Amino acid sequence: MKPSNIIISDITNMKEKFCIAGWDIGELRMKRLLIDRGYWDEANLAKLKGHSWIVIHNEVLKEPRDWPHRTEDVNVDLNTLQIKESYSKGKDIALRVRASVSDNISSIFNNKVKENSYILKSTKCPSLGAIDLPAENVEFVIENGKLRANIIDNDGKKYCLKVSCKHIRDIFEDSKNIETLNKSVLSVGRIHLRIGLARPFLMQENHCYLMLNGLFLY
Repeated sequence: MKPSNIIISDITNMKEKFCIAGWDIGELRMKRLLIDRGYWDEANLAKLKGHSWIVIHNEVLKEPRDWPHRTEDVNVDLNTLQIKESYSKGKDIALRVRASVSDNISSIFNNKVKENSYILKSTKCPSLGAIDLPAENVEFVIENGKLRANIIDNDGKKYCLKVSCKHIRDIFEDSKNIETLNKSVLSVGRIHLRIGLARPFLMQENHCYLMLNGLFLY
């Protein structure tokens, strides 16, 4: 394993576990940080102290997963974790990871997005990325009892994405007030959105659905 400087940009809920990803400053690419090929639990997540600049030893999986997730999946040694800086302001994080931003959602995934909602399993493309939009281009809604984000992208395409971002889901679960959440978005000028792919969903033809993994207001 080798040490890497990584800015933690994506903290997402995976039922009782968490998927952690970040921007490798040296390699200029996204990495999904796995512990023994798996997700993080609450105790491990607490060690990160939120969105932080960390140094951690990591390596590409010896038995890589299928595309598209194999692009970013790495194993980490949590015992080597060092925190260099922690960030609380959206602008600070957005500036740190601005090199990961694409022109639009489709271009994150090599323009392989189907029906503005999913990528087919085994598609050779990234599984993590980001876009930057005017704040008014994003609205949160409740659909079938679940929190989703309506997004109008820079190219005019419309998306309705599941919200997996832990920070946003925590805010919503605390208040259950969608209006408050939308007002907080409209109170700023720009919004940095982290977009990722879910694992293949076998009941729906192995689709990897797009998700909102993170959101930074500035």
